[in-house]
Amino acid sequence: MRRHDLLIAWLVGLLLLCASPLSLAGHAIYDGRIGNSAITFVIESRNAVQRATYFYDRYRTPIRLKPAFLHRPYEFGMDELDTAGLPAARLRFDHASFSSTTPRLTGTWTDYRTGKSLPFELQLRAYLDDDQAFPAGTHPLLQAASTERFYFQVPMDKDDVVASSIEVMEKSSGARWQTLQLTQPACTRGLDTVQVVLERGSTQLRTVQTAHCTAAVFEWNPTTERFEDVLR
Repeated sequence: MRRHDLLIAWLVGLLLLCASPLSLAGHAIYDGRIGNSAITFVIESRNAVQRATYFYDRYRTPIRLKPAFLHRPYEFGMDELDTAGLPAARLRFDHASFSSTTPRLTGTWTDYRTGKSLPFELQLRAYLDDDQAFPAGTHPLLQAASTERFYFQVPMDKDDVVASSIEVMEKSSGARWQTLQLTQPACTRGLDTVQVVLERGSTQLRTVQTAHCTAAVFEWNPTTERFEDVLR
């Protein structure tokens, strides 16, 4: 091979190496505590952008965090958003590495209004990437959207797979209220696979329609106390 060709091959390899961290994608699911309060925390990493949601296990109402770009793992934080979408608190990570090789995360939660700070500690429960789940099996991916009574999960055995069902979970008990089977697999949108919409006074659960995936729509029936498929 000529010297010029060797140089081109080396440059291409270097570019691929530099670009590879940005192509990483996955979901990490954690159990842990903020202060003395037990929480469940899920973070989505995609193209160096981190999206996350968590809830206090006592209330089970998902709290959305503002997406953040991870450029320095030792100077990384995410803003917790209130119901109006405004920053309410800051989660600062001592070291931001959200993967199966990092089983424990620590940091500080700070309330913007009062200035009160609490330590947090998270233990990895599961990690989903494009190839598999760790540990192997199917894991419920918490959704950022919820209703006053229910929160939602999408069972997944790896990242970026189509969704085949939605689990409707009761906030008061944490028990599964209903499993919605999708007649046509829906595209997975990570933490935003399930959307909650108020349509003519009725609560609907929806998935996004794309060129490759069919939309699903389920509407709450107060008589049967079940979500029912309105497209079937």
